[in-house]
Formats: sequence, structure tokens, C-alpha cells
Amino acid sequence: MVALQVQPIRADSGQDAPGVVTANRVPPVMLGACLLFLLAFCTATVFVPAAWALQSFQIGIFVLLVVYFVAGIRSGKSPFAGGLAQWFVYGIPIWGLLQIAVHTTASTFETRASVVRWAALAGVFFLSQAFGRTASALRVFLSAFLAFATAMSLLCLLQLSTSEGRVLWMIPTPYTEVFGTFQSYNSYAQFVELALPIALWRALREGWRSWWYAPAGGFLYASVIGSASRTGTALCTAELLAMVAIGLVRFRDPETGLPNRSTTALLAVIPVLALVFAFAVGWESVWLRFQQDDPFRMRREFFVAAVDMAKHRPLTGYGLGTFPKTYQQHAIKDYPFYANHAHNDWAEFAAEGGVPFLLMVLIPFAVAVPAAIRNPWGLGLIAIMLHACDDFPFPRPAVSGWLFAILGLLYVTRTLDRRRLRIAGPPGADVLPLMSGRTGPQANGR
Repeated sequence: MVALQVQPIRADSGQDAPGVVTANRVPPVMLGACLLFLLAFCTATVFVPAAWALQSFQIGIFVLLVVYFVAGIRSGKSPFAGGLAQWFVYGIPIWGLLQIAVHTTASTFETRASVVRWAALAGVFFLSQAFGRTASALRVFLSAFLAFATAMSLLCLLQLSTSEGRVLWMIPTPYTEVFGTFQSYNSYAQFVELALPIALWRALREGWRSWWYAPAGGFLYASVIGSASRTGTALCTAELLAMVAIGLVRFRDPETGLPNRSTTALLAVIPVLALVFAFAVGWESVWLRFQQDDPFRMRREFFVAAVDMAKHRPLTGYGLGTFPKTYQQHAIKDYPFYANHAHNDWAEFAAEGGVPFLLMVLIPFAVAVPAAIRNPWGLGLIAIMLHACDDFPFPRPAVSGWLFAILGLLYVTRTLDRRRLRIAGPPGADVLPLMSGRTGPQANGR
């Protein structure tokens, strides 16, 4: 019996998709470079209070989309991944336009601004799929993001005790501490939550051939400890433990393709290195924050108000971006400051857009969860979904921009894996499972 020849599949989608056209590679490279630049620019200018920084990012994404569509019409290529769930991403800004059209928003101005922000994020999702259609492009994008995040973590560690609230030690801010270019420790932690799984998985996957991934993971983890974000510390620790568990499971399975020699050492080195860096930074600040009597003070009241808003308008909501304007009508306790968000994105989505809008945002991310588990570099998506229950990462494009880019890459990976399953033939063929990185009788001898 002759076995069918199968294109081997790595756990991190390490092969290019069969049948992908690679003749004209310059536009995709330029597209990816421009997208990375815009995302890095948005993160580097997150501390700027003026509107020009965010607007420049949004305009850049829209210009890039126009350029892509002009080139895309000529080439006839489509970057869309398969399935219905991804189309909900493009429906998010349309929902805000409908609210404006039927006059169900409490503030047309705020909803219009929110529509532009969501449209830019949908554009990032689209462009990341257009660029990441091959494994080489996917690897370049993730490597560039990891390098940028590692540089940001080093900047954060250097600034912790020396910046006195100044970005790059020069630019003053209203705060006493800054974390890289972030003024919020929670926002910085969310940014790291997206990058840390990439460093940890690459360290296990690449082994000693790429020795710098393990220290990069240590720097990222230590910087979150230094930022004293409680939720960020908990989620990054969970990512670290999950990656060690995944490494142990796949190391014991000869069909997963993890290199035997280096994986054994790195499974011990990675957590030790992360703890050493964390102890060097110091646990005192984050430990003191964990000792607070009521860590959900204020957040609880905001959440209750958002739920009450959703109960009053379960189908339409009060308008995207209008939570600060409508919060006082449903507040259960007065605070002497401005409530800009509900500190729970999922509750805020239901309050501003109703239950349909909540599902419109949730479904694309929920569908991508299995792909994130199969490709552990995407575990940051799950971490952000959990962190959104305690904070508001989605309204911050410095975080959500990278989040939607990773979401798009996971959808592309999901589609490529399905194509390879079809090429591999029906279950029961004399081939190794598709999660393997090697085939043939020599697979276990490496």
C-alpha cells in the first residue's frame, strides 16, 4: 500500500501554504513593513495626549488599505480567511454607523470617533491577513513584533527607578512612573501579554539555535512584575506555566516536532530565567498591590452601571463610545473623577452597542481560541480576552492594534491548516498527524 505524500505541518504553521502565489513578493513585503511601522508608531506615541498621534495611525491604516485595494484589483488576490466569523470584525464599525443613522446614540460625535477607531482596527485585521499568507511572512511579522516588544521591555526596566515620570527621560507626563512609552501599567502589561508567548514558544521551538528568545521572555516577564500590574502579573505567570506545560506534553509526544535535546534544558531554563529577572526587578510593589483589601473597588460599581445600561437598551445600546456620557445616569455611587470606561470591555460593549454588538466582537475572538491553542504563540489573544474582564485593552490601539493583527494571523493560520488537512487525505492514511514537523521513519531520530 502506497502512502500519500503529505506536506508536513509544524505546530507553529512553519510551512508555506501549497498553491500560494509567490511571484510578486515586493508588495506583500512593503505592506507588512508599513503595517509594522504604523503599529510601532501607535505604541511609541501612546503617551501623546494630542489627537494627532492616534489620527496619524488611523489615516495611515486607511491609506494603506487604499493602496492595497488598488494593487489587489490588479493581482486578483484575496487575503480573506475562510469562515463566517471573520466578517463580524468588519461589521463592528458598521454597527456604529447604524446607530448614527437611526439616532440611537447618545452622542453622535463620540460614536463617529469610535467608528473610525474600530474601522482602523478592522483594517489592521484585514492587512495582517493580506501580509501573513505564507509562513515566512508570518515569521517575519512575529519576529519584528517580538523585537519591538523586547526593546520596549528593556526601556521599561531602565526607566522604572530613574525616569521620574518622563518618557525617554526627557518628555514629561502627568504621572510619576512610565512603562516604556505607556503611562498605564495595565496597558503595558496587556502589550507584553501579546508578545510573551511568542518569545516562550520560539525558545522551545527553536532551541539553542536562537538563544536570545529565552532572555527576551525573561525581560518581558520581569518588566510586567516591575510595572506592578496585578492582572498582568497573574496572566503572564499563567502564560509562562502554560508554555512549560505545553512543552512537557509535546516533548513527550514524538510526533510534535519539538527538538529533544534543547527542549529538555529550556523547559527548566525559561522559568528559572524569568524568576531571576523578576527577583532582580523586585516583587515588593506588585505584592503590596495584591494585599489591597478590595482590588475591585470602583471597578465593581462601573461594571454594575454598565450592566444596568445594557438592561435598559439590550438591542441598540447607548451608542459606541458614549459610556462616559451616559454612566452618571446609571451610577450606583459617585466618585470625584471622570469615569472614562467600565473597566470591563465586555460589559461596556453591551452597554454601548447592546447584546448584538457584544456578540459581534466576541464571536471572532472565541472562534480564534482553538487556533491560539494549536499555535501557542497566539496565547496572548486569550490573555487579552481575560484581561478585558478587568480593564479596557480594546479602546487602546497601542494594544488592540497588535491584538487585531495577531487575530488576523491566527485566522490565516487556521485556514492554511484546513487546506493542508484536505491535501493530507482522509483520516487513517499512513501518515503522521498534521501537528508533526517531521515525517518518515527518521522522525524520532533527530
